[in-house]
Amino acid sequence: MNGVEPVSSGHSAETVTAGAQNSTMGHELTLHRLAARQHGLASRHQLIKIGYTRRQIDTRVANNQWRRVAPSVFDVAPASADPRRPLHAAVLASRGLASHRSAAFLLGLIDEPPSRPEIVVSGCVSPDGIDARVYRSRTIEPRDRTRVDGIGCTSATRTLLDLGAVVSTQVLAAAVSRSIVTRRSSVGKLLACVDGGPLHGRRGIALMRTVLEPYRADRAACESALEVLLADAIARSALPAPRRQHQVRVEGKRFRLDTAWPEARVFVEVDGLADHAERRRFDSDRRRQNLLVAAGWLPLRYTWSDLTQRAVEVIAEIAAVLRARL
Repeated sequence: MNGVEPVSSGHSAETVTAGAQNSTMGHELTLHRLAARQHGLASRHQLIKIGYTRRQIDTRVANNQWRRVAPSVFDVAPASADPRRPLHAAVLASRGLASHRSAAFLLGLIDEPPSRPEIVVSGCVSPDGIDARVYRSRTIEPRDRTRVDGIGCTSATRTLLDLGAVVSTQVLAAAVSRSIVTRRSSVGKLLACVDGGPLHGRRGIALMRTVLEPYRADRAACESALEVLLADAIARSALPAPRRQHQVRVEGKRFRLDTAWPEARVFVEVDGLADHAERRRFDSDRRRQNLLVAAGWLPLRYTWSDLTQRAVEVIAEIAAVLRARL
């Protein structure tokens, strides 16, 4: 021996093995978190990004540790079950979005999902091997995208426009109503789309236009016309004469009440179908009403339909409230 000892690399076999084990554990932890977000699913692209090799992926599939559920999409948690898996698998495999009835169900706009998942993809080529009904579109803008329960899907407004091509008038009308009540969409957004938006002229828009006509007509009816209807109904009744445009100050704020009986602290206001579709106005109106209620006022609200279709009932309700308050 010449007395020269070999230079150590600083990494024993045990250290290398431990490092590999730690790396594998890191992959498994990341995979567990991903699977929890995606109903037990992961795409090949995602697995490779985490750190798995193609060979490791194929080995786990061959050993039945993972199960292929769609092209390049794997069930990495076979013990769990989730009814949204088929839809999520189709979305991951196509890199598209849940759409039409599938998106409407996710968004709570309809009560039942379709028998097969419905997805939309960008471009002209449909992905092969996916157990879903695939729609193609060249117009999927960033505003058309959202995510529900970890699943990419079309926005409420885009979903409603697509829905018009695959459901009846009654189903679409109910979905539109839900979207407005839950503020997932608004009359203004939908009218802008059917009147000349990027999807203007496509299949389904005609049905949406029909469903929106009552909202459009109601929007066109100005506040003064609604107040005239109410005034005429009151004038033909035995109700005491109300104060018009009554001014009230509450907590330093001045409010105008369309029709009021100050002695009973009752006021009536008329609302259009679309009056409170926009979030800012809706919130402002509710804050205003809460302040008035806290000050002892009782609000009664009626719509265009109330005043044109059941005016007698409206007058009877107002009369009953005034009797109770006085």
